[in-house]
Amino acid sequence: MSRNRISELRKDIDIYTTFEGDNTVLMLLVARGLLDNFRKQFQDEQLFSMLQYVAGQASTAVQELNPVTTRKTDRDHLRSSDFQLSAFKYREQRLLQTSAQRIKTQINDGESAFDAFSHIQDHLLSLSNAHIERVVLEQFIERNTDADNSGLEPWLEKLRSLFALSRLYDDAHWFLESSYLEPVKSKAIRTEINILCDELRPQAVHLVDAFGIPDNCLSAPIAFPDTPV
Repeated sequence: MSRNRISELRKDIDIYTTFEGDNTVLMLLVARGLLDNFRKQFQDEQLFSMLQYVAGQASTAVQELNPVTTRKTDRDHLRSSDFQLSAFKYREQRLLQTSAQRIKTQINDGESAFDAFSHIQDHLLSLSNAHIERVVLEQFIERNTDADNSGLEPWLEKLRSLFALSRLYDDAHWFLESSYLEPVKSKAIRTEINILCDELRPQAVHLVDAFGIPDNCLSAPIAFPDTPV
């Protein structure tokens, strides 16, 4: 570890992964913020806000969960930013709604707000991940638009699709349980991920270079299997 400078790197980053709490603590803070904002939606003009929200949810369900969409597997559809972002938004909103419902149910049953929050931490972590991934995808789409005239757009489009489809497939159990995907579409997403990896492979070196990883890290002995340690 010392020879490969891992100890030096670890010494510098440890403080940044502990002084605000570990990732689980930070993700739960994200979830709490989302729930607070969700609650505030209905504080002013409560009836109108609630009716507006319910109408929006019903419209989304009709559009997103129709049998044609849940089974659609053509490449243009799977690589479409509209499909990918809609799926991410649906997951986040559904998890937010069900988290709030579970907390309310437990409070109504006599639990304190703290205990109710603590009892559904797995649900809240899923919500936080869904929120973060939605934000990342939106930024990906925005940056792709900015790159229209740079010649990078085709590669960024592939990267965006690889990110989005990989995250969708990693969470396929949730989308299947929610009837957002049919098994045939989940399988098509897995196939498309492999195709995208193959398409991006010729640019792998350039993509890694784009991260700007310092040469002194890349030249560590661990990067060269044939180098005696």
